[in-house]
Amino acid sequence: MSSHHISLANGWTAEFTNQGEFRMGAEAWNLLLLGPEQQSIQYFTQQIVLVNDDDGSQARSCISLSEDGAYGYLSAGVEHGWVLDFAHCRIAPHRVRISHHHEGYDESVSLFEQPAFKRVREYIRVTGRFIYLTFPLTPDEDFPGVWEEYQQIRRRQLDELYFSN
Repeated sequence: MSSHHISLANGWTAEFTNQGEFRMGAEAWNLLLLGPEQQSIQYFTQQIVLVNDDDGSQARSCISLSEDGAYGYLSAGVEHGWVLDFAHCRIAPHRVRISHHHEGYDESVSLFEQPAFKRVREYIRVTGRFIYLTFPLTPDEDFPGVWEEYQQIRRRQLDELYFSN
């Protein structure tokens, strides 16, 4: 199967599409979120959200909603968790893996962290649990630029922490 269409309880549709093999034996799946009033969250169309989900079981269970359906939590594998603001088409990373390779030393460092950026601190309730968010909920169209800015800062910090003499 090349796609999975999942109807969410808040009226949105999650469309997972198979992008083919990205590593030997690993099939990548991306995600497009479509709202009932022509809204969309498209950032995940360029991301690997699921791996090897031919039967759709991961697609059916990876998005949790708040009681009112305004917020969601996307579990993308074991290394990424994202907060979704369906009401305003915004996203924020909650748990991510940041990797950085230093060319001069030919070494790499990888961290699993909760990104903290621009002094954001807010709680969001999704499926009966509170999520402590430390990254700003950002409109889908602006998110790639904000996320790149954060990653550049983290790479510089990692250079200073791990690779400076």
